[in-house]
Amino acid sequence: MIWECCRCPMGLEPYLDRRVEVATKCGLVKGVLRAIGETFLEVQEEDPKFELTIIQCAKVCWIRLLG
Repeated sequence: MIWECCRCPMGLEPYLDRRVEVATKCGLVKGVLRAIGETFLEVQEEDPKFELTIIQCAKVCWIRLLG
Protein backbone atom coordinates (compact mmCIF):
# COMPACT_ATOMS: atom_id res chain seq x y z
CA MET A 1 0.00 0.00 0.00
CA ILE A 2 1.32 3.44 -0.90
CA TRP A 3 0.54 6.35 1.40
CA GLU A 4 0.25 9.84 -0.02
CA CYS A 5 2.21 12.13 2.27
CA CYS A 6 2.60 15.84 2.06
CA ARG A 7 3.41 18.42 4.66
CA CYS A 8 0.61 20.38 6.26
CA PRO A 9 0.49 24.05 5.32
CA MET A 10 2.37 26.42 7.56
CA GLY A 11 0.46 29.00 9.58
CA LEU A 12 -2.22 26.74 11.09
CA GLU A 13 -1.05 27.23 14.69
CA PRO A 14 -3.59 30.05 15.34
CA TYR A 15 -6.34 27.51 14.52
CA LEU A 16 -5.35 25.14 17.36
CA ASP A 17 -8.09 24.58 19.96
CA ARG A 18 -10.59 26.49 17.81
CA ARG A 19 -13.66 25.30 15.93
CA VAL A 20 -12.87 24.56 12.30
CA GLU A 21 -14.41 23.05 9.20
CA VAL A 22 -12.09 20.88 7.11
CA ALA A 23 -13.14 19.97 3.57
CA THR A 24 -11.86 16.79 1.94
CA LYS A 25 -12.91 14.94 -1.20
CA CYS A 26 -14.97 12.68 1.09
CA GLY A 27 -16.88 15.51 2.75
CA LEU A 28 -16.72 18.00 5.62
CA VAL A 29 -15.35 17.45 9.11
CA LYS A 30 -16.41 19.96 11.76
CA GLY A 31 -14.89 20.15 15.20
CA VAL A 32 -12.00 21.49 17.26
CA LEU A 33 -8.50 21.34 15.77
CA ARG A 34 -6.51 19.53 18.47
CA ALA A 35 -3.15 18.85 16.80
CA ILE A 36 -1.13 19.59 13.70
CA GLY A 37 1.35 16.91 12.74
CA GLU A 38 3.90 17.03 10.00
CA THR A 39 1.54 15.30 7.54
CA PHE A 40 -1.81 15.17 9.36
CA LEU A 41 -4.41 17.12 11.33
CA GLU A 42 -6.35 15.88 14.36
CA VAL A 43 -9.89 17.21 14.65
CA GLN A 44 -12.13 16.41 17.62
CA GLU A 45 -15.57 16.06 16.07
CA GLU A 46 -18.52 17.37 18.06
CA ASP A 47 -21.38 15.27 16.69
CA PRO A 48 -22.59 12.69 17.53
CA LYS A 49 -19.77 11.91 19.99
CA PHE A 50 -16.50 13.57 20.80
CA GLU A 51 -14.39 11.51 18.39
CA LEU A 52 -10.85 12.28 17.28
CA THR A 53 -10.48 12.19 13.50
CA ILE A 54 -7.07 12.11 11.82
CA ILE A 55 -6.97 13.72 8.37
CA GLN A 56 -3.98 13.37 6.06
CA CYS A 57 -2.94 16.81 4.77
CA ALA A 58 -2.78 15.44 1.23
CA LYS A 59 -6.57 14.94 1.44
CA VAL A 60 -7.43 18.47 2.67
CA CYS A 61 -9.07 20.82 0.17
CA TRP A 62 -9.47 23.77 2.57
CA ILE A 63 -9.79 24.71 6.24
CA ARG A 64 -11.81 27.56 7.72
CA LEU A 65 -12.58 28.85 11.20
CA LEU A 66 -16.13 28.59 12.48
CA GLY A 67 -17.72 31.30 14.63
